[in-house]
This record gives sequence, structure tokens and C-alpha cells, in this order.
Amino acid sequence: MSLAHIVRAAIHPAIGVARVGNSHEPGAAGYFVGPEVPEEPALPRGDYKDSKGALKRQAARFRIYGYDAAGKIVAELTPDNSEIEWTVHLANKKADWYEFQHALDIPEATLPSAAVTHRRNPQVTGADRSKLVIDAGPRSIRGKSTEGKTYQFDGGKFFDLPVPLGELRTDSAGHLLVLGGFGLSQSIANLPPVTFANNDGWHDDISDGPVDAKVKVDGREIPVDGAWVAVAPPNYAPSLKTVRTMWDLMYDLALKWKWLPAPGQPSFAQDILPIFERLTGLQWVNSGFASLFGAGTPYDAASLQARLADPSAENRQFRQLVYAQFRNPGQDHLGRYFWPAFYGDGLDTMADAAPPAGTDDTSLSVADGLAALSPTQLSILSAWVEGHFSADLHTPHKEPKRLNEADLQDQPHLLDKAALDFCLADAFHPGCEITWVIRTRSLYAKPFRIRRRPPQLPEADYGNILTPAVALGDNGPLSMLTPGDLTRWMAVPWQTDTASCLSGYSFFNISEKLPTFWPARVPNQVLREVDYAKVIDPKLPAEQRLEAFRVRYDWFRVFDARRDKGNDITQMITDFDKLGIVEERQGVTGIDGIPEKIWVESEPELPEAEPQLLKAAAAEEAPTAKKAPARYHLRKFGKGSRPL
Repeated sequence: MSLAHIVRAAIHPAIGVARVGNSHEPGAAGYFVGPEVPEEPALPRGDYKDSKGALKRQAARFRIYGYDAAGKIVAELTPDNSEIEWTVHLANKKADWYEFQHALDIPEATLPSAAVTHRRNPQVTGADRSKLVIDAGPRSIRGKSTEGKTYQFDGGKFFDLPVPLGELRTDSAGHLLVLGGFGLSQSIANLPPVTFANNDGWHDDISDGPVDAKVKVDGREIPVDGAWVAVAPPNYAPSLKTVRTMWDLMYDLALKWKWLPAPGQPSFAQDILPIFERLTGLQWVNSGFASLFGAGTPYDAASLQARLADPSAENRQFRQLVYAQFRNPGQDHLGRYFWPAFYGDGLDTMADAAPPAGTDDTSLSVADGLAALSPTQLSILSAWVEGHFSADLHTPHKEPKRLNEADLQDQPHLLDKAALDFCLADAFHPGCEITWVIRTRSLYAKPFRIRRRPPQLPEADYGNILTPAVALGDNGPLSMLTPGDLTRWMAVPWQTDTASCLSGYSFFNISEKLPTFWPARVPNQVLREVDYAKVIDPKLPAEQRLEAFRVRYDWFRVFDARRDKGNDITQMITDFDKLGIVEERQGVTGIDGIPEKIWVESEPELPEAEPQLLKAAAAEEAPTAKKAPARYHLRKFGKGSRPL
């Protein structure tokens, strides 16, 4: 079809995600491009860090597609067939925003006992509050292969501290690359951080903002739907997905808001099996999930695959028993185990719902502090129970591993999905990449497109306290966004929340590794390189190899070995690159309980004195995958403390 048929264009992904890292290697040696299709393979072993061991940044890549009047894609627009000038505006407004206490769109936020949401840095007043905003203004770029040229987001300051927020580049085809900051967090008063989310006097270099383009096709200027980019913390388990991803959340909302047509009969291979595979996949980052869903356990997705795929009436009781384990807020029966065992947005209520000492009570209020699958996912599983699904386990269906393998008409959707499919939707406390505000309808001008605030319409002053009514109101802060408005709801600095949201806070009569927060991005317990070497050693007896496979170590043990530098949240600020990356390796065939693919922690950077210290700690604390968790019981806990 001729380019003359193009009447509009759109940038994809609609919401892109970049990630910070501290590698300063020049060119492509210091970064990698984030996933562009949902099933994109991970990078080869070792490629997430540079030659010096620093963590590479993840770039968000954006493309432009031209549409005809019927909404069909005519072509991808590049410098080869169009004139394109990209413009991006990044900002960081965390220190000038309000504290995070809880998600403001949940019922718990309106309770009398809910903490009041005050401004951060209240001692800074008047015109000086502009010094809390890091904003170097927009940057524009055009052409191909701009490596080495300067399109930096520099010039922004936190008071007098220069804070670069990233840069723009284009690749050899002219696609836009947005790179965020280097994970830099500082205190203007040189004070230590004290909380998981609200540290006055601190900044980081997380940011967000609009992505726009001016496009001319054959001399005609084409209107372009702009996108948005969010710069997020690193991903320490790049190829793993959580059970309910950010895409699952957004897809569910798109159905609720009538953006997308209602889905048809679910596919086992594409809709049902992935839920169970993700539960099993979390065995590589959390011992609790390893004990329930890992290799050799009763709910290992690989060993149960044939039975899960069986739609027969004779198999219905099995499907019902499995479905009953999932937490379902829409039903009285919440499931024995409350799968998946993640903390939810209302986890603060869990501390007040602890059963009396010595009892075996599990109240609904405790369950409400946990997460659940999306309503769409639960609906899919409900249809699965009744046998109403396509039994297509063995039907050939090839998911593209690279964007160029996909049909042109499918590429925008794949880009939109992939960007969010590797992000987390639990728990928004405040969150890993983006927080609860992403599910607010007023945030969007059209499906998945952030509503912009016009420059001539400045944001109102909401006062010293932000209430849920104001936050969610028609003219509130979520009705339109400017640069920095999406990530300002997150923790400051990002490292304090990342180091705090772990697993198993102060529970009794339960595996100390569940529930958990974000293991698919911030691992809890991992398989070490040294144990993996035993697993694949053919000279060792099968029993010894299996025993080595079951051992998991605390992922944060690198900080235990560096304890002279302070607690976890302070060490995360300076040493976040020292932690290992959980990467895919070849497994074992012929030994029951050991799979053919294994995810192993790359060697973390440990002090010289580490081996003896960690050996002693491991003897007392290293869990195995043998004990399944019991019912949940809860005591008071503080999110800033280490889990027991």
C-alpha cells in the first residue's frame, strides 16, 4: 500500500520502560534494549553487566507506525521513508511530591486509621520547592546511529547537586532509544536514609515523561499519537515474569473500560498454562514458591502439564481443587493457600488482623492484605474448571522471539504488551516500576495513552495533605500529567524500597519465605553458582546433585558480608550493582526433580572475607525446597526491617 494512504501515526510502545544501571561503558557496551515481544529470549549469560561488573542500563526503544483511515497499518515509519524528529522530556519530581503511605484508590486509604499523606520535605517552602524538582527540559534528536553524539538530559539539579537523568540515541534504523540515569541517589545533608519510601533531603535519578515525534511523509506532516516513558529500577531476574504482570492488570482494565472486545474461549497454551508456568518459574527467586511449585513438587507445572491440559469431565474435580487454592476476592471461599502468595496493596491492614497468640485463625482481613490474580485471569481459570477452553497444548503456535518475526499488523500490540509484561503489578506499596496510579481511568486520553497537561494549564496546589478524594478527583493530579508526574508517587530513593520489599516478614507457623513482594525483579532466595556446579556434575551421585539443587541462599547475603557499610537500604544505594543476576542455564536430564532449564544467580561481587562468613550463615539460614508452607499467620511487622 502506498504511503499516500497514511493519515495518522502512533508511537509504540504506548508506555515504554527503561531501567537505571551504573555502567559507563561507551556505546552499546553500557546498555541493552528492553524486551519488544512478550516471549523475547533473555540476553546471553553475563550480558547484563559490563566488562567491569557494572550493571548495564536498559534502554526503551520506540518505533512509529503509519495508519490508514480504516486503522490498518500501512508501514513502519523510519528515516528511510519519512522525516522524523523525536522529542522527549524527562523529569524527577519525587522530592516535591507527597509521601507514600498507601495506595489512595483502595478502601483502606479512607479508614480513620489510615496514615495521613503529607508533603515530602515540608521544611522547604515557597519558591524554594522548585529546587526539589530535577528537570533539564526536553531534548530532540533525528537521524540514524547517533552513538557518540550528545543528547543528554543534563543541567537538572537537586538544589545545587547536578543530577543527569539520561540521554537519547537512535539506532541504525532510526528508532528512538531512551536511556535513564545511572542509579545515582544522594542526600543534600549527607544523612542516612531511614524509611522505605520517604527520605527527606534525598533524590534519585528515576524519571518519566512524554515521547513525541514530528513526522512528514512525502512532505505532508502527519499527526502522531505520542507515548510515555518511565525509568524504573533494575531487573535482577530479566527473563522471569510474575504471575500477574502489569500487562495483565492493564489488559483487565482495558476490558473493564470497554477499550477492547471481550475475549473468546480461552486457550490452554496461551492463557491458562502461562499462569502455572509463572508460579513454577518463581522457584528460582523465592524458596516458598520452590517448595510449592518447584521441580519435583506436587504443583510443578511441567509435571502437571498433561493433567492441567485435560478438559474431560473426569478431570474436573482435579481442576476444581487446583482452582480453589487461588485467592478470589469475589468468592467466599478464598482458597487454602491464597495463591499467589504475594503481599497486596492493603498489606498494612494485615498487621492489625493478626490472630491471637496460640490460635489457628486466618481471618478474611488477613487475606485481604494479600494479592490476587486479575479478574480476567480468574475468569479464565473459572472457564478452565468447567472444561470450556481450547485444548491446544499440542497445537502448533509459534510466538515470535523477535519483533521482525511478527506480522506488521501485530507489531504495535506486541510492543505495548512486552513493555508491561516484564513489569510488576503487585504490590503497589508503592511498587517496583510504576505504582497504583497506572490503574486510574482519568490518567488516559485513549487506550494506553497518557493524558497530557497543556503548558498553559498549570497544576493546582493541593495543600499540605493529599486526600484520596482530591487525588482521584476530576481536577486532581491524575487527571493530566506532565514530565515526572508518573514516577513521583514512588519511593525516594528507589533503592530503599527495593531493599525493603522482600519476603516473610515476622510470620509464625509458616515458611519464613512467604508471602513476598517482587521476587521476579528483586529475588529473595537463589541457586548459587557453586551449587549449580554440583547439580550438573556427572561425577556426583544423583542424590548429592539433587541435594545441591534444593539449596537456596539469601540473595542479599552480599550485604551481610559488607555489614560495616550499614544496613541493607544504605548498602543498596552504593552497591546495587554488586548483587547477582538470575540467568537461564542448561539443566539436567534423567534426574527426577531437576529440570532441563535452570536459573542460576551469577556470581555476586563479594568481599574477600565473604566465604567463611557466608558459610557460617548458610549453615543456619539456607532453606531447602522440602517444606511446604502452612496456613498464614501474622504478627506486626515493619517494612523497613529485615525479614525473619
